[in-house]
Amino acid sequence: MTGGSSELALNIQNLTAGYPGNVVLRNVSWQVKKGSLAAIIGPNGGGKSTLLKTAVGLLTPIEYTVMELLGRSPKAGRKQVAYLPQQEEVDWAFPISVLDVVLQGRLVRQGIWGRYSRADYALSRDVLEFFGLGRHADTQVGSLSGGQRQRVFLARAMVQEADLILLDEPSTGLDAQAQHELADLFVTLRERGKTIVAATHDLNCLTECFDHVLALDGQVFVQGKPEEVLTEENMVRLFARHFPKVGASGEVTVHD
Repeated sequence: MTGGSSELALNIQNLTAGYPGNVVLRNVSWQVKKGSLAAIIGPNGGGKSTLLKTAVGLLTPIEYTVMELLGRSPKAGRKQVAYLPQQEEVDWAFPISVLDVVLQGRLVRQGIWGRYSRADYALSRDVLEFFGLGRHADTQVGSLSGGQRQRVFLARAMVQEADLILLDEPSTGLDAQAQHELADLFVTLRERGKTIVAATHDLNCLTECFDHVLALDGQVFVQGKPEEVLTEENMVRLFARHFPKVGASGEVTVHD
């Protein structure tokens, strides 16, 4: 995927990344155009989470040539970027309401010591209504279903006015209906000019709505349009014994 940096939401070139004593990714180059839906797939330990965390500055890259968010340095572009971690990384028992989680999106722009205005509250409630969560504003966030929790974090990203939203395994634990509803939300956000990048195991939704797929296994295995990446040959090589098979109409079944 090519293009000038002004057209790119994510521009990574020659990235090597990982943890102390453990290099996870080597020489990864990937570009995601603004206003697109892009997915990262690969086996466990292949580097999906490492790539996302490095992109948003949670991990310091070991080496790279270019690292840009929305055409700017990661530090300069971070306020326009929202990151949604894996569900198991969130303390769902923490006593915080849905509305308070969404309001946190305003702190990204005004600083941790900022005070919420009436406009902040009004915007947050409006966005909750947009995501079908208005009646859950005062509900403790951990008591929601998995699909509702993801909507809460997407609502926070909208309140933050993030243009680039990075999600790590957003469909984990969701049933088929909730997964498809999440995919529909992604399409709606793309129509609003947002760029979505999701690390995922849910290959079915990729064939339905994503524009671009990056397959990782410690390095770039293959990248391109879903129909170019999600071939049976590629999936067998990428996932080894436990591999998904893509049918003619896009359905995916896992073979052993």
